[in-house]
Amino acid sequence: MPTRKLNRLHLWWIILRKEVIDNFRDRRTLTTLTVSIVITPLLMFGLIWFTEKTVKEETDLAKAKPIELPVVGASRAPNLMQWLRQNNIEVIESSSDPETAIASGDYRVILVVPTDYATRLQGGKTAPLTLLHDSSISGLEKIGFASTSNAIRSYSERLASMRLSARGLDPSIIKPIQVNISDIAKPEARAGQLLTMLPYLIIMFIMAGGMYLAIDSTAGEREKGSLEPLLTQPVERNTILLAKLSATAVFSALTLLLMLIGLAVAFKYMPIESVSVSVGAVQVAKIFIFCLPFVFLGSSLMVLLASFTKSHKEAQSYLSMVMLVPSLPLIMLGFLSPEPSLSTMWIPSLSHGLIIIETIKGDDIPLQLIGLSALVSTLVACALTWLAVKLYSRERILG
Repeated sequence: MPTRKLNRLHLWWIILRKEVIDNFRDRRTLTTLTVSIVITPLLMFGLIWFTEKTVKEETDLAKAKPIELPVVGASRAPNLMQWLRQNNIEVIESSSDPETAIASGDYRVILVVPTDYATRLQGGKTAPLTLLHDSSISGLEKIGFASTSNAIRSYSERLASMRLSARGLDPSIIKPIQVNISDIAKPEARAGQLLTMLPYLIIMFIMAGGMYLAIDSTAGEREKGSLEPLLTQPVERNTILLAKLSATAVFSALTLLLMLIGLAVAFKYMPIESVSVSVGAVQVAKIFIFCLPFVFLGSSLMVLLASFTKSHKEAQSYLSMVMLVPSLPLIMLGFLSPEPSLSTMWIPSLSHGLIIIETIKGDDIPLQLIGLSALVSTLVACALTWLAVKLYSRERILG
């Protein structure tokens, strides 16, 4: 019995080595590895750099250049207009229909001063103003809307203080609570908010790293006619399948490792002021080890699905769509900001995304939650592997 196991292990190693060597000769594999090491860090940090540069330029431009504000009924509020001009807002008298002007795209923001504004203000009552805007605005126009809103709000607070002072009251009575905001988050944690795309990229490249080998070693061999001679060899079919799956996992893991190393180097030399992240060897090792169960899961899923297809093209079409499935739960990271818990760590791709983000932030996740993530991913991978083994035990595998 030990000799049989040793022989099976030796055959598994021979097939694994053969698949790995052959895949290294494939240009698509080398392209995937190159992209994971170089292009991905450059792409991600290029987007962050461009966003930071654009926001900074628009903010500086908003400070240097007066903001144009069309006003309907500007003559009814001369003091307010003077206040707006003092706050770098250029008032433009407008008599057109404000809603029509905004709907047609002539203006994005218009201030409307009602006819009873002065009367209500002099009577000590609340004087309403209407600030119409297009919520789809962005960039400099959005900065202009925010600046206008803040200027009107500060003018309102100034009038409220003057009214109280005129009545012999302390203006501070309308401010019973003063909130002092202090951000104690670590730089890595603040940067983590901008790097929610990182788990998506890592999960996608884990799948992409082994996709071509999963296709070539299953549907590709069936299409070329080399699968049938292989299955006639004195080697158990489950050994052949496990060797192919292991080779796929090797390339997925290698892509993951090289991508993490490339990101660590890019983080170290990244010339971006708004993102201060330091990813060391310990963090790279943690992310790599904690993501290995998903490497196993992704490899088993791709090998199983590719085994059902009849041609290389068909397998590539199916796996290209399947690669999007693990990335869907990662959308929650950008919109809902979930925390590691029992309700989130049982979802394979989501749990690994949370592990990646928390590790980059420098925060520790309880070992029981990491264990739950690894256990669920491993169990799902084992179930997929079992299905693939059963499929290879049938003669229908030859098509």
